[in-house]
Amino acid sequence: MSLLLSVGHVTWDRVEGRDILGGSASYAALTAKKLGWDAAVLTAASPDFVPERDMPGISVAVRPSKSTTRFMNKYDAAGNRQQFMLSRADDVDVALAPETWRAPQALLLASVSAEIPPRTARAFDAGVVGVIAQGWLRHFAADGEVSPRPWPEPAADLEGVHVLFLSIHDVGGEVAKAREMLDLVPMVALTRGWHGMDLMTRDAVHSVPTLPRKEVDPTGAGDVFAAGFVLRYAECNDPLEAAAFASCTASCAVEGVGTSTLGDRAEVEKRLAQREKLIEDGEWDE
Repeated sequence: MSLLLSVGHVTWDRVEGRDILGGSASYAALTAKKLGWDAAVLTAASPDFVPERDMPGISVAVRPSKSTTRFMNKYDAAGNRQQFMLSRADDVDVALAPETWRAPQALLLASVSAEIPPRTARAFDAGVVGVIAQGWLRHFAADGEVSPRPWPEPAADLEGVHVLFLSIHDVGGEVAKAREMLDLVPMVALTRGWHGMDLMTRDAVHSVPTLPRKEVDPTGAGDVFAAGFVLRYAECNDPLEAAAFASCTASCAVEGVGTSTLGDRAEVEKRLAQREKLIEDGEWDE
């Protein structure tokens, strides 16, 4: 069976007075498992994260740390997020990855707090390598409040990467900043929430519609999109098909809190058909 390896901090996210499992690496691995792939996570955490309990069925290598990374998210009426980091685990130790993980079909570097060492992609012989940008674009104030910052060393962090995942918020609404990253990677996937996404290559920009659904919790939707993209791209070698598949995968995630509504392969295929029907009926202009 194909393997998706996600690298980055697992987190505990405070939501409505309770802690739920979060972190881009967690969302990615759970998405891959739901879609029928094997999944593994390389992370750092304290003993309050128990892989067998918190991520059953997923292989996890943990660098022991005094703390697990913790976040608290607040959303306003417009869906804008105010985020605070309450604690941070140690950086991820790539040397902890067993030999059986060294050649995954898909590798996703899923940072939340710049915890992944530079040139990590070069430590693996992966078929497809993706990077979720947000962890390198965050500044953490003394009180933990998260704010944007420029990417300190993108060339080193993106060495050996095939596709970079950015949200329109990551670039402050400036699409040109996303295009600039094509100097470092061959593809950039710029997501725009329910407005769809732009798949950028060095030759063209393709607008890809999403599949709107009632939003309960948007946290992790971009991570689910990234996981859906890299695994489908590894399967079909068609980036536009991968983008459509990823959009429908993400549409499942927002319908519930955390990872409670991740869709399986059959559900994603059903949504792909619904999406195609809407496009054929002229409700969207792809």
